[in-house]
Amino acid sequence: MEPTPEQSPHHAYPDHWEADVVLRDGGTARIRPITTDDAERLVSFYEQVSDESKYYRFFAPYPRLSDRDVHRFTHHDYVDRVGLAVTIGGEFIGTVRYDRIDDTGRPASAPADEAEVAFLVQDAHQGRGVASALLEHIAAVARERGIRRFAAEVLPANNKMIKVFRDGGYTQRRSFEDGSVHLTLDLEPTEKSLAVQRGREQRAEARSVQRLLAPGSVAVIGTGRTPGGVGRTVLRNLLAAGYTGRTYAVNRAFDEGLATLDGVPAHRSLGEIDEQVDLAVHRRPRPTRPPRPSPTAASTASRAWSSSPPDTPSGAPRAASSSANWSARPARTACGSSARTPSASSTPPRPSG
Repeated sequence: MEPTPEQSPHHAYPDHWEADVVLRDGGTARIRPITTDDAERLVSFYEQVSDESKYYRFFAPYPRLSDRDVHRFTHHDYVDRVGLAVTIGGEFIGTVRYDRIDDTGRPASAPADEAEVAFLVQDAHQGRGVASALLEHIAAVARERGIRRFAAEVLPANNKMIKVFRDGGYTQRRSFEDGSVHLTLDLEPTEKSLAVQRGREQRAEARSVQRLLAPGSVAVIGTGRTPGGVGRTVLRNLLAAGYTGRTYAVNRAFDEGLATLDGVPAHRSLGEIDEQVDLAVHRRPRPTRPPRPSPTAASTASRAWSSSPPDTPSGAPRAASSSANWSARPARTACGSSARTPSASSTPPRPSG
């Protein structure tokens, strides 16, 4: 049962709820609150969800969202009604929302301390731990807003969602009512829920490091069309060393008609590549101050490495040689901390699998 939204005071956008997360397969994504500017993203996201997943979400055929639905799912007060989205490359791949309710299941405000929660994940991203990550984050948000329990209605055939709730480690009660499974989760962290969270993060980090050290795909950003540059040299060395994974040349200066370079697909941006690249190698000049991570690379590649030529004693950069000066840029974890990664030599990475 979905409560009807009520008018309530609007609160400022809670940017401290934003977080980068590492998914079960080592891929990276971002969790953030849904805003009024997300209407088109929400519609596009919903169009890519299967009819079966839509049925599990709404308990009935629901082929498209109405204008009222879109307004409701993008307008929140961030207290009694909250929506979070998982994004990759700026696009939604999963959403969760809660609505605070009273003892009768109707929309409510504090001091009511229960909320109805509902999830939806694109089929292409199910099994990656998206819903589990959303549950952890929406539970933390709810506790911050004074909510102590989640209530959820799940169809018995929706085994994936039932498993997400069961594996979350929270104390829960379950009953069968009106053809659906009614779940109540106490949001107070338990030893089990904390252990589940730590275990998920450790496994995800391990997978992420595996994709860094043995990537299945590599994009060389800044590959020039003229032989001899650092980016072009890196690309050729990678191929000459026998790397057999999927390789891409990326440079925003490429002509639109350029399809390949040195026998590999050429693209003007990471966003043009049809897959999430495991490793992005970025050619950049030696900076005078620490660079800010590229949001494009962070959102569409699991890891980003940078390559810059070493300086001569006089301070002038030397011509690119057959080996590059590599440095690894770690991705942030769900808690906002950095996981250290080992430095890498010029030896090209080996493909996974």
